[in-house]
Formats: sequence, C-alpha cells, structure tokens
Amino acid sequence: MPITMSESYQQYVKTLDKELAKLYAISNNARSLGFDPSLESECVIAKDIADLVEGLIGPKGVANSIRKLNPTFQREEIAFKISEEIISGKFGKLEPEPAAEQAIRTALAIFTEGLTAAPIQGIAQVKIKTNLDQSKYLAIYFAGPIRSAGGTDQALTLVVGDFVRRLLGLDKYKPTPDEIGRFLEELRLYERAVGRFQYH
Repeated sequence: MPITMSESYQQYVKTLDKELAKLYAISNNARSLGFDPSLESECVIAKDIADLVEGLIGPKGVANSIRKLNPTFQREEIAFKISEEIISGKFGKLEPEPAAEQAIRTALAIFTEGLTAAPIQGIAQVKIKTNLDQSKYLAIYFAGPIRSAGGTDQALTLVVGDFVRRLLGLDKYKPTPDEIGRFLEELRLYERAVGRFQYH
C-alpha cells in the first residue's frame, strides 16, 4: 500500500535513501580491505516493521505476510494471524515444539515492532512437556530481557502462547495439589515478609 506524502517529503526520503546507499557502499568498501573480522557490513537495512521482524527473528518470508495484513488489521491481530500461519506451515513445515517457539517469538517481535531484545533473549525457550496424566502442555520460559517488552506485550505473549497451544491441540498445564499449596504458601510468606502489594 503506497504511503501518501507531500512532494517535499518524498524528496527528503529519496535523499535519505541515496545518502544511506552511499554510506553503505563506503562501509562495504572499507570492510573489503580485510582489516575487520567481517568483509562486509553486518547491518541489514530494514524499510519497515515487517523487515525488522523478519530480520530479527524470522521466519523467512514473514515480512510479506505482515505487509499484506497491515492495511486491514491492527498490530495485535497481525501477531495472532502470523502465529497461526507459522503453526500451519506457511513458512515451512516445523515440528510442533520449534513451530510453537517460532510463532511465539515472532508474535512478540510484532508486538514490540522489532525494536527490543525481548523476542530473542526474553524468551529463553518454549517446550512441550507432559502433565502427570500424560497429556501434553506448552511451557514458555522467560528471562530477564522480557522486561524490555513492557507489561502489555508480556501479557499478550502468554495469550499468544495459549492460542498456539490450542492450535497444536495441546492440553493446559495441570498443577498438582502440592504445587497449588506451595504457591499459596509462598504468597502468604511474601505477604508477611514484604507486604501486600499486588497480591492483596
């Protein structure tokens, strides 16, 4: 979908593109001399959020799908639709566990507009595990950099995880009575030792 802009702004964008190409050529020329570990510039030019998402986390080809959905849907809806396309194998057939991980990471990259470390480092791993009754469930392991996503996008990642779980036909996590009791006890200990805060 073409972007409407004034003549002067179009000229400004063309000038930026032209100057960027010149600087990139200078960089590649300098790198080709062999003084750096890499013989060419590592930075990939991204024109839009779709390019950022594909370059950051993939999968290959997802940028075109994001661009097609962008005029019709909001960012959050796009994330869910793309995760569904990944699970269905549109970008290549994957086993359920890697497909779930790719879908969740890509959705988070869409939520964060490809600008934070959260999709790469904030999700440590995604696993398909087994409940005590032998049913399978999806487990998402988070790491510190998930904080860069912000609270809303972190919460939406869990919603996408549940959506992906259903697409894969997985059951939900079924805690044991001991796990439930331990969780309640830890809340009570926190309440007594630290304060009521968000657990009130």
